[in-house]
Amino acid sequence: MSLADIVGKCAAIATIGTFFAPVLICRDIIKNKSTKNIDPTPFVGGMAMSILMIKNGLLMNDPNIIPVNIFGFVLNLIYFLVFFYYTPNSSPLISMVTKATLFTGVLWGYSAIEDEKLIEHRFGIILTALMFALIGSPLFSLKNIIKNKDASMLPFPMISSGAFVAFLWLIYGLLIDNVFMKIQNIVVVILCLIQLGLIFKYPKPDSKKSN
Repeated sequence: MSLADIVGKCAAIATIGTFFAPVLICRDIIKNKSTKNIDPTPFVGGMAMSILMIKNGLLMNDPNIIPVNIFGFVLNLIYFLVFFYYTPNSSPLISMVTKATLFTGVLWGYSAIEDEKLIEHRFGIILTALMFALIGSPLFSLKNIIKNKDASMLPFPMISSGAFVAFLWLIYGLLIDNVFMKIQNIVVVILCLIQLGLIFKYPKPDSKKSN
């Protein structure tokens, strides 16, 4: 087995492991019986991305992608339901899910009418852009984080595990000399490192007091 194969298998296993990162977030939600300072975007976005990745697996005729993302969708649905149960005002959450559902439906429909020779490449580009947006979404609140000096809304378990997995895929991309995979994971690593830097610079208020 080549080094690239070993790294690829490690990256695949680590990717599955990241699906369980939100368990720690849900534990805090249940413990505090509150969703304060917790952004539901990763859960809603995770469900949408899982559905789109299933479609991508069908387009690529790759059976390995489909079961992993079915598993990812089920887990994100569970995380979402926990968030929904403990959120005091569910209206914004329902609105977010509705928009995500409509957007996912539009892209699924687009994949059905696009030229078969072009759809796999174009759908892959769309998924990459969406992944960047999902991973970088916490940075949309950068102004408030710096102003309040509080980065507690950033999900550390998901960001740290995401950085580790992206780094493994980056190494894999370098080993097989895949330009698309290299660029994709360099961006993800950078986005994750920026967010981790904010977490350490602006820790939770409780952490500041204890220190």
